[in-house]
Amino acid sequence: LIMSFFGNFISRKHEFEADEFAKNTIGSAEYLIDGLKKLTVTNLGNLTPHPLTVWLHYSHPPVLQRIKVLNKNDQN
Repeated sequence: LIMSFFGNFISRKHEFEADEFAKNTIGSAEYLIDGLKKLTVTNLGNLTPHPLTVWLHYSHPPVLQRIKVLNKNDQN
């Protein structure tokens, strides 16, 4: 059980790194953000999950958190 929490944490960290790599490869976060939004709508994703749910069960960061980080990093 503890290993799954740790595994999810590492997976979420890697997902942020992958988002940054994709943004740098494409040259802008715009297309990645658009794709994340479309996937969330198609998959009926939860945009605002409870932080404890994310910590316990999510292997990927919530979409709104990913978009926020992408936008913040895009401005720098």
